[in-house]
Amino acid sequence: MTPNQVQELLKTVTPSTSEGADFLLDLRELLLSDGHAGRCVRCFFGLLGDLRQPGDLKPLRHWLERHLEVEVSAGGREIDVLPVRLDQAADLESFCHRAIDTVRFDRSFEDPRIALRFRYKETAVTA
Repeated sequence: MTPNQVQELLKTVTPSTSEGADFLLDLRELLLSDGHAGRCVRCFFGLLGDLRQPGDLKPLRHWLERHLEVEVSAGGREIDVLPVRLDQAADLESFCHRAIDTVRFDRSFEDPRIALRFRYKETAVTA
């Protein structure tokens, strides 16, 4: 992402605490450097709990949902991909529990050791 694109996503985000400001700075750096996708989501939820106007994160939420996904893997190979829907969870923990429940109850995989991780979509990286 370019600095102007990051500025546009975050221009209305005003944290109310120093911890929120740290999340905002970390997120800005992650977006500029195509940093770790999971850390971007962690910063999003950290900011969500720190803002007086959580709606200010709507452009960022839409961007993350368009560019990130959850990879489901077992034995070192990808077996499924889940969409990222950040508006359906109040915090990172509930998002992760929902993803785990989706894999546990809505899918059928032979390997009992399933791993989940956030990643950038292939089209987002090459675009």
